[in-house]
Amino acid sequence: FDDEEESKLSYTEIYQEYQALVEKLLEGYLTEVGITEEKFQEAFSSPLAKTHTSQAILQTVLAAEDFRLFKKMMVQKNIEMQLQAIRVMKERNGVLPDCLTEGSDVFSEIEQEEMKILREVLRKSKEEYEIEQEKRRTEEARAKCKSPAVTSFPGDSRETVKVKESTERADHSEETPKLSL
Repeated sequence: FDDEEESKLSYTEIYQEYQALVEKLLEGYLTEVGITEEKFQEAFSSPLAKTHTSQAILQTVLAAEDFRLFKKMMVQKNIEMQLQAIRVMKERNGVLPDCLTEGSDVFSEIEQEEMKILREVLRKSKEEYEIEQEKRRTEEARAKCKSPAVTSFPGDSRETVKVKESTERADHSEETPKLSL
């Protein structure tokens, strides 16, 4: 039994066999101790039978009437059996196989290799980015050297005078040179 949402057809068949077995065993036990089915139903319905401890004890009987409870119980038993098998393997061999030890599996080596590759790709990408940034800074510095340097500060009256003088000269010249953009 596995803990999936959808139940398999074989689970239903096993559940029906379980119901028949519980009914047969319960009838045999009641006959053996001399309790009628009605008296058992009364005892089963009493408030004492509804306590948490009683419910845990009667879980196997209750599971015969509730498939979800039956499946939950079977999943739990399956886990217990797997753990028991692991303990037996450990006792016989002294250690567990690598595939059963926590934190190591077949994929961990592959994942580690992928992480190495990813780190290398990121490192190269970072190097290329830094080279590009350095080229861009160099080009910007060259462009600044080629363009005329304007040394003015906000509110500097000398700049205003220079601009005014150059526009006055342009007004007095006969032909204004055209700049292509």
